[in-house]
Amino acid sequence: MNSLIEFWRDVPGDATWHPADYDVLHRVNHGFQLDCLPGPFNGRLKTAPIVLLALSPGYLPSDSVYAASAEGQDYYARSRNGDCDLPSAAEHEGSQGWSKRIIKQFGVDYDDARSKIAFVNMGAYKSKNFNDWPMLSALPSCRAALSWAQSDLFPQAEAGDRIVICLRSAKYWGLHEGVFGESLFVPKFTRGGIMCHGPLRDHIVDRVRGAIAA
Repeated sequence: MNSLIEFWRDVPGDATWHPADYDVLHRVNHGFQLDCLPGPFNGRLKTAPIVLLALSPGYLPSDSVYAASAEGQDYYARSRNGDCDLPSAAEHEGSQGWSKRIIKQFGVDYDDARSKIAFVNMGAYKSKNFNDWPMLSALPSCRAALSWAQSDLFPQAEAGDRIVICLRSAKYWGLHEGVFGESLFVPKFTRGGIMCHGPLRDHIVDRVRGAIAA
C-alpha cells in the first residue's frame, strides 16, 4: 500500500527532482519548473478514505520563492510522508487555494476534509502548461505512481475500502468513464478537474459527503 510513499520518502526537502528522474529530466527538453519542489501527492495518503487522481501540481510564480525557503522545504518533506493534512494557508497558500477549489465541488467544508482527502499526481513536477505527455512513460516517478495506483489503490477502491475519483487524464491512469467495483469512479470532468453535472456526479458527491461525515 505504501510503495509510492516509500519511493519518495528519502528525497531531501530541498531536492527539486527525484534522484531516479535525474537522467531523463536532463536528457530531454521539457517544460517542467525544476526550480520548484516536486509534489507527487498531498494529504494523508496512508489513511485518507478519499483519494483524488490528478495529472500534475499547478504552478504559480511564487512557487519558486517558496521552494527556496526553509518553510517550503520542510512542508514538502513532511507532506511526502503521507501522514499530513492537506495544507493550511500558513503552510502553503497556493496549494491550499487549488485544493479548496477542487474540493468545493463536493459541497464539503475544506477544514472538515483536510484529514480525509488526499491528492495523487501522476506527474510530480510543476509546469506552466502541461504539454509533456511522453514524459509520463519516461519518468520513473510517473511509472511508480501508475504502478502503485493500479496494483494497490484501484483494488482497494473496487473493494470499497476507499473512494477513488479520477479528475484528470483517465486514459493515462488506465481508466475510462464509469464506475468500477464499489468505489472507483471516473466521471466526465473538465480540464480543470471539475466533474460535469449528471447522475454520476450526484452519486459521487453523496458518497464523498458520507465519508467526510463518518
